[in-house]
Amino acid sequence: MDSSLDGLSWRRPDATLGTNMHRMSQDTQEMKTISRQRLAPHYRLTAAWFVRHVLAAAVVVLAVACPAAAEDPEGCLTCHRYQGLARLDPRENQVHLYYVDPSYYDRALGPHARLRCTQCHERSEVEVIPHKAVNPVNCTRACHVIGAEGMEIQFSHSGIEGMLQGSVHDAKALQTSNELLGKPLREGQSSCLLCHDEPRFHRGTETWAQQAAPIRRCNVCHTEALPVNTAYFYWHVFARSRPARGNIDTVRVCAVCHHNQAILQQTKMSDAVSSYLFSFHGKAMLLGSEETASCLNCHVGEMQNVHVMKSAQDPNSPTSPMQVADTCRSPACHPLAGAEMSQAAVHLELARGFGIEWLVAVVFIGMIVFTFGPSLMLSALEMLHIGIGREDPHTHERAKVAAELLEHRRGRRLLERFNLHQRLQHWTLVVAFATLVVTGFPLKFADRDWAAWTIWHIGGVDVARHVHRVAGVMLILGFVYHMGYVGSLIIRKKRREGTGPIQTIFRMPLAVSPSDMKEMLHLILYLVGLRKTRPLQGRFSMPEKFEYFGVFWGTLLLGLTGMLMWHSDWTTRYMSGRVLTLAYLIHGFEAFLALLHVGVVHMVSVIFSPAVAPVSPAMFNGLSGPEELAEAHPAWVEEAKRKFDAGQGGEANHG
Repeated sequence: MDSSLDGLSWRRPDATLGTNMHRMSQDTQEMKTISRQRLAPHYRLTAAWFVRHVLAAAVVVLAVACPAAAEDPEGCLTCHRYQGLARLDPRENQVHLYYVDPSYYDRALGPHARLRCTQCHERSEVEVIPHKAVNPVNCTRACHVIGAEGMEIQFSHSGIEGMLQGSVHDAKALQTSNELLGKPLREGQSSCLLCHDEPRFHRGTETWAQQAAPIRRCNVCHTEALPVNTAYFYWHVFARSRPARGNIDTVRVCAVCHHNQAILQQTKMSDAVSSYLFSFHGKAMLLGSEETASCLNCHVGEMQNVHVMKSAQDPNSPTSPMQVADTCRSPACHPLAGAEMSQAAVHLELARGFGIEWLVAVVFIGMIVFTFGPSLMLSALEMLHIGIGREDPHTHERAKVAAELLEHRRGRRLLERFNLHQRLQHWTLVVAFATLVVTGFPLKFADRDWAAWTIWHIGGVDVARHVHRVAGVMLILGFVYHMGYVGSLIIRKKRREGTGPIQTIFRMPLAVSPSDMKEMLHLILYLVGLRKTRPLQGRFSMPEKFEYFGVFWGTLLLGLTGMLMWHSDWTTRYMSGRVLTLAYLIHGFEAFLALLHVGVVHMVSVIFSPAVAPVSPAMFNGLSGPEELAEAHPAWVEEAKRKFDAGQGGEANHG
């Protein structure tokens, strides 16, 4: 499942100045090697002296040329605003980056924008240039912030340290994770940095006008009489009233540990990230949905603090057996669902169990191999025969007969394969199926770049979901119409021929008969070179009948499973939540099987085959071309010739 994490990259915390650590790149390794080989030991002291003095002089010049902003009273950004500011540390085999984004302070993009650097870093270490050796920042250190009234307030994150001690992420767990991750945090550095980087205000998807309007309303009163930085405090409250990270960033943070193989082996945990990305929630998240559930939506209950996350064995945990049903039915998720909603698999790992879900996967993989495989082989053999120029010796003669019949109105009626009703049903199926593929398969392959591109152009996951449902309803209505049409044909045929209902059904044009099986065997022998002539197939060949019943079967399965997932609230009120998991698996596998048959086998026979190129006209005017009729339906041509010579064929075909 590692491939599902393509595009989900994250950065581990840095060991210097509380920023994120970048692993040494190849260029950095080359820099280190060059510095060791080319700098002789007796030159290093001179170089260090020169760098220190030049750096000090540069600071003086920059301090004059670039006065510090009001948000940087200590002037640290005079140097740290430059992205190339870094130092190669040969002892630790890494490059330390000292760049600080000045826009974070200039535009007050986060809560730390109002802090001076020395409120986190020891003044004695950074007040001289070049700086002394800097100790790691302690995130629980008390600092002074300016409140809304303009007064300094003492503040500390030390309370969060106590919260973590009662959670699954206590000090021992964080220390173990740091060691198994390769110690991205140095000795004494705050473990907060395993999850947190520089905090920023998450402004959501509001437009500029929506963001600016409430601030301007605040400024009506908060002028010179009541001076307050309304923009900063508005965004502080606004951002803290919602998740600080989007869904993708949240999963990235959790994946640092919960997708790391060393940690998983040590703790005996399963790969929760991979199994989550296999679920509907995970795939919707990969496509940019912020409405779908992420890690925190399930593992942190409503009105609870993320820093006190509990194990599923804790009865107070939102994922405990006693609480998980209510977690799924929270107002933000599935408020109208039944209690069985919690039985649907959010973390589905087919390889770890041999239940019914595993059996469904095995059955469908077998169906793909043993139905699509032979069909693909037949299509490949057909293309091979075309490539080497091998054909039935009677094909040209039959094509000439078919062409002569098609020149006459009565002959065209005899050779009409699809009437107007049938062509309308086919085009309904084409539109519905194509729309379902375009809107559905990006969700199945959500970790691919083309999937995100497609969903973005459609208008997002929600739009794609609604369009997909409309197309699904269209497919079901087309199926219902087709069943009514077939039923009327059976009734009329029964009355006309006076046969019983079962006998009438088996005498329908698309019904499979023993002779079809013989023709299929004959076709296989011809394609492998053991017969010189093609079988005398009628109006519909055995491969076409197989495709028809594949569409029949697939529409039933896709329609039923799609309705169960669409109306998941109803499903979980009357059935087990595992039904949703099975529906999800069956829907995806059957859709993939259908796409393989339609996109490969069917497209070859109606578009790419030289006998029909550039496209078969059968679904436009109901008539196949002479070459296609002679090659795939020779018995139909011979029957039409006999009827034409006998003066028959005045009525349109309705079967």
